[in-house]
Order: sequence, then structure tokens, then C-alpha cells
Amino acid sequence: MRRLDSRVALQVASLCVAAGVLSAVPTLSRAGATAPMTEFFMQATTTPMYVQHWRADAAALQKKGPVILIHGGSHTGTGWTTTPDGRPGWAFLFTQAGWDVYVVDWPGVGRSGVHPRNVEDSPVELVDTLQALLKRVGPAALVGHSIGGALAFKLAEREPELVRALAAMAPASTESVRAGSVPAPMGVPTSTPREGAQDRFASSHRFPKEAFDNYFSSLVAYGPKVRNAAVGLTGELRVDPGRREIWGRRVPVLFVAAELDKTVPPDRVEETAKALGVPVLFLERDWKLPGHGHMFVIERETEKIAARVEAWLSQTPTK
Repeated sequence: MRRLDSRVALQVASLCVAAGVLSAVPTLSRAGATAPMTEFFMQATTTPMYVQHWRADAAALQKKGPVILIHGGSHTGTGWTTTPDGRPGWAFLFTQAGWDVYVVDWPGVGRSGVHPRNVEDSPVELVDTLQALLKRVGPAALVGHSIGGALAFKLAEREPELVRALAAMAPASTESVRAGSVPAPMGVPTSTPREGAQDRFASSHRFPKEAFDNYFSSLVAYGPKVRNAAVGLTGELRVDPGRREIWGRRVPVLFVAAELDKTVPPDRVEETAKALGVPVLFLERDWKLPGHGHMFVIERETEKIAARVEAWLSQTPTK
């Protein structure tokens, strides 16, 4: 494990701002002093994973413990720290509410760096690395979006006593093969073309379309084994039926989905929920928040969603 000191952290954050990746960075104090944000790397069975730790806001009325935010495929952890149109992301909203927030970039993407071996990374190896982080900072709440939701389920299957609660945001549906899915070729990173991003990620009414270029420039390639598992072509991300008793009992689950999601449409959502044995909360039907698609964690009015998810997590018992 390697840690970045405050000077290096500031340089990294400044480069992100210059590249348009982040809209704001914290003020880091002089070397040796406590900083509101620190950065380090975790490593397990593949290359190191970048982790950004945002400490709970000192003004928060209650300190609520750690939460790990896990991004989805084609994305990085910056999707939790800012939106394409420059609003604060969920990480900042959670720190203001009193959480210690850990934002990750999967091994092989974003600030974790890309290494030749990452093209062979499997979902199991990503979960291995997340498990190392959870063992270090847990018990912790988990919030996962898309493939990040599926990874969070597998992580909780391994370490239910270290997971306070799990909020799955439009988790990847892996229980059966998605219609029309063609296997991604091995040895070649999987990327999302511009037209695909516009259709699957940015077509909802709430997506800030004027900032699409900013958004598209932030997308990254990732391993084909992870992509194939995410669409059900392989079984690494499927729910373990032998662990079904943990959901909603040992690990409280909040399963949130959007009616306009083209990546994980409602019928696929219901299939995953059935495998888990938990109910689904649809944004328009249940929270009266219409117009959202797959990327509701960065869309307009995502703040309303984040607030409800945070409130639910806050009500779950600590471990």
C-alpha cells in the first residue's frame, strides 16, 4: 500500500482540475497537518487501486462512519465527486452529512493507472481489491452504481459482517444474458463509443446534455472480462444463491432504479431483485422523481436522490 503526501495530492488534484475532471478540490494545509482529503493505494491480486478519502465535514452534527463509493464500467470515481455541469457530487454531499467517504478508481482505470495486465483483470480481482479496502476501513456502508453495484453485492457476500448496509444504484443485471450482447474480445480493453454513450448514458430528460462533451471526455476503457460478466455472458457477478439469506437481514439493501434506464431496463432490474429477494424502488413510481436514466447519480436533481439514499443509510444500525 502506498500513500500520497499532501503536496503530491494537491498536484494530482490540480491536474484533474486542469483537465476538466474535477470542478473543485479541497484546500490542503501545510505538510504534516490534517487535510480534509487524502489519497492512497490499495493492492490485492492485481495492480494497485487508487482511493480518495474525504473526511466528514467538521460542521456535521453527527459523525456517521465510513462509506465506500464504487463506480461503474466506463467511468471512474470522479463521477462521485462532480457532475458534468460542475455541481458537487455525492461524495461532497455525504461528507456534509457526516460520513467519511472513500472514492475508488478500479484497478486499471483513471487515477489507478493502466497497466498491460489490467486487460486480463476479472471481476474477482476487482472484488479482491475492494475487500482489502473494506477490511482496512470497515465496517462500512457501500454505495455502488451500475457494475459497481454488482461488485458491491459480491463484496458483501464475502464480508457481510463488515458491510453496514448496501445501496445499489441501477446495478448491472447479470443473472441472464442481455439480449443482443456479443462477447467483448479478450486482450482488448472495452470502451464506449460516443454514439453508445449518448444513447445508453445520456438520453434521459435529466441528463445535462449541454455538458455531454465534458462527460464523454471522462469515460475510460476497462477489462473485457468485467464487461462480459456485467451483461451476463459469464457468471462471476451473478448472485450466489447459497448466500441469499444475507440480503435484507444481515445486510440491509436499498435497490434504486430508473424507469428510463436503457442500460439496465426495468425488466432486467426486476430479475436481479428477484435473485436477491429484495424490493426495487423506482425513482418516478416511488419517489416521484421522473425523467431519470442510468446515470441518475450525475443527472440534474441527483441531489434529491443522494439525500434520500443518505437518509436511508443513516437509519441503518452500525456494526
